[in-house]
Amino acid sequence: MDHSLSATLDVARLRRALPDRRVAYAARMGSTNDEARRLAGEGAPDGTAVLADEQTAGRGRRGARWVSPAGRNLMVSVLRRPDPALLPPERWSRLTLAAALAGTDALDGTPGLLARAEVKWPNDLYLSGKKAAGILVESAMDSTAAGHVVIGTGVNLNLTPADFPEELRDTATSVWIETGGRPVDRTAFAIAFLSALERRCRQAVHDFPEMLREAWDRSWLAGKNIRLLRAGEELEGIAAGLGPEGELRLRAEDGRVLSIASADLVRVVRD
Repeated sequence: MDHSLSATLDVARLRRALPDRRVAYAARMGSTNDEARRLAGEGAPDGTAVLADEQTAGRGRRGARWVSPAGRNLMVSVLRRPDPALLPPERWSRLTLAAALAGTDALDGTPGLLARAEVKWPNDLYLSGKKAAGILVESAMDSTAAGHVVIGTGVNLNLTPADFPEELRDTATSVWIETGGRPVDRTAFAIAFLSALERRCRQAVHDFPEMLREAWDRSWLAGKNIRLLRAGEELEGIAAGLGPEGELRLRAEDGRVLSIASADLVRVVRD
């Protein structure tokens, strides 16, 4: 390990930069999403952020394991308690898009990064055609009947090629790789991301059409022939846009345009 790439988050600096937000931190924990859900059950306020330098049970969608050596990446989960009058549960999926665009905002401001961050629907960020970040949004109703959402985000910051398992080296990347070996200040990146996420969550309520436009402009899938699984059914077509709640519009070979609210194993067949 190159120890110059490994640094403990400066939690005091985080709290000074985000004075109105509760920040929970542990050097090591099982999962930031699980901890955020536990804190939600204890009544933690909206906007609570949970961070760790190392996760022992980090996961992505469908339970996939998230590879993250200690002290190298951003691992953060944010508790949101949406006002049901402004963002009812059937629109909580907007928050996945909010997290994705917050990630692109933070990446845009990263020194030395030349690759343009792109959104791979539904929940990944890509740099140079490879996965650099993943988002896991989990929701639950609670005793207040208002419910809560946990937005978990993992961003590959200071990983070298050797840090990735061999089977991921052709499909995954990090900011360190995409800057040609420039270490990332993890605390500064966390501050940038959390600040951007606050703005993007507001936009999800008040100006979602503009968010959709930005997301499609950043789409890694736009115009590509893709194959996906939806409830066990394999579908293929051209990624043709986003629907009013962020659904993927898939133009099938027979000309039909399908609206895909969620899917597994989205793959590009050919550009």
